[in-house]
Amino acid sequence: MPMFNEEWKMSFSAQEKPVSPWHDVPLLATGGQTFNYVNEIPIATRAKMEIATKLENNPIKQDIKKGKLRFFTYGDIPFNYGCLPQTWEDPAVAVPECGNAAGDNDPLDVVVLGDERLEMGEMVPSGHSALWP
Repeated sequence: MPMFNEEWKMSFSAQEKPVSPWHDVPLLATGGQTFNYVNEIPIATRAKMEIATKLENNPIKQDIKKGKLRFFTYGDIPFNYGCLPQTWEDPAVAVPECGNAAGDNDPLDVVVLGDERLEMGEMVPSGHSALWP
């Protein structure tokens, strides 16, 4: 099934069993010194992909808003974009250090800066993290 339609999804498995990239991948990578990172949107692409939190086993799907597939409208995204597994941004909690912004009911968003393109669904350890308001 080609991408860019409402039905397409990327599912995950391990040992021929379905796996959730959100719930079944540990937050800490082997050794416990880095975080596991799940890439949802590769650098230089436009489709707004995300872990589908309401679907069984949480596949990656293209986001839909007001019945339309979402794309970045300002050109190709200049970084890899994804999330940390086993995290959740609570919409009921305002964070003062972030201008009292609340969570979006999704895993914690992560931007990976650099020239290397990570493929959609690729999982890699990510050692450097920062938070900005």
